[in-house]
Amino acid sequence: MLFDPHVHTAGLGLSDLFKLRESGVTEICSLSFYPVRPLFPQTLIDEFRRLEEFENFRCSLASIKMFPAVGIHPRCIPPDHRTVIEHLEANDWVAFGEIGLENASDIEREVFRAQIEIAIAKDIPCIIHTPGRNKREVTEKTLEILSDAGFPEDLAVIDHVSYENLDIVAKSGFWIGLTVQQGKLGPEDAARIVDEIGAERCIVNSDAGFGHGVIDTVARTAEILGDDAGKVCFENARIFLGV
Repeated sequence: MLFDPHVHTAGLGLSDLFKLRESGVTEICSLSFYPVRPLFPQTLIDEFRRLEEFENFRCSLASIKMFPAVGIHPRCIPPDHRTVIEHLEANDWVAFGEIGLENASDIEREVFRAQIEIAIAKDIPCIIHTPGRNKREVTEKTLEILSDAGFPEDLAVIDHVSYENLDIVAKSGFWIGLTVQQGKLGPEDAARIVDEIGAERCIVNSDAGFGHGVIDTVARTAEILGDDAGKVCFENARIFLGV
């Protein structure tokens, strides 16, 4: 059994979900992401409904148990974002994700802070994005915001970690998300990192969806992880999400 805790099922066809299940993935966390910047806050609210209802149903057809994660991605901040924040605050959620910073602009920081404040108050796990560009600098600012907020270590996975920011994320005590996907890490890279720092805080994911063609990278990584596969590719994700 494998758990892929970072998938965008809205960007996958039903046949892709069947292929994901055939690779050995039995459980996933499907994250909210809108492929263009929304013009209206209600667009994201409906996207959350789609995740919880329709995407959950589609995953069930492929015999995959899906846990939805909602939130405002830093590249998806709509006008009047407070409407979305109020919606997040007024309801109960499995997880927030993906949230975080892309360029560390003032508006991104404001939206990120607002979401982690809700997460702290409601004990909600957060899947936190780090960008491809200026990864180390933006990660440092992300960790600073989390530290200032007193964010619990067990409630956040810092995702898309690479050698560029691995050392500072490892020191932070948060979960370490290793995204095995083209342009990020290969299976061998992820296995090497786990070997170097240990399996206790590492979680492997695929970030499949919206153009990423390879969806079975958690399975490919598990094949070369050996004894650590069960922890890094299944157990840690369940512990983090509390499911």
